[in-house]
Amino acid sequence: MAEQNVFNLMQNDEIGLLWKKIYQLHQKTKIYLLTAEEISENGDALIQPLKEHRDAYDHIVRIFASTTKKVPEGYDYYSYIKGNLEKAYGHEYRAFFDTADWLAYNLRHNLRERINAIPYNKRNQLIPNCKETIKLLNQYPFEISNLRNDKDIVKESDSDETIKEYENLLRQLIKLYKVIQFDVATKTINRLIDRRKVSVCPYQ
Repeated sequence: MAEQNVFNLMQNDEIGLLWKKIYQLHQKTKIYLLTAEEISENGDALIQPLKEHRDAYDHIVRIFASTTKKVPEGYDYYSYIKGNLEKAYGHEYRAFFDTADWLAYNLRHNLRERINAIPYNKRNQLIPNCKETIKLLNQYPFEISNLRNDKDIVKESDSDETIKEYENLLRQLIKLYKVIQFDVATKTINRLIDRRKVSVCPYQ
């Protein structure tokens, strides 16, 4: 089959929607993967999502590579394309979850390290809504484990909703990370500046 015919089939509503889901999910995963790499302060990289991306790419390449082969008369090429795109989406779906799991772990780990580094009697002063923040941080592992447990049994029609739920948790964790990372640092610096002002000799 000629490449032009493949592109024509890609314009089909059903296949076009599947293709759109693939590249949109790929872009989301890529952003989270890069964020996780930056937050992982020891420079660790997670291989599993890259393997899933490679496998997804392989199914997409198969579609176009098949144009160089002789296709039997009456071959259901539509089903062949759709089947490979569905498998590609499956790999992208697993890549998203592998990345989200890794990012969520790194965020929670880094947050706990930063909170534990703050003296207990200073936490209410430095951490916004300290008790609520720690409560949320303790809840996340259970919410994430529920999503991870459901990912293999979720119906394809529900996969978008599962991804949205995990994205919502990631956004909350990232927001919390930024608050602890930047607000606490700013407050600490300001406290040090205030102390220095107090200790300065008034005759200078």
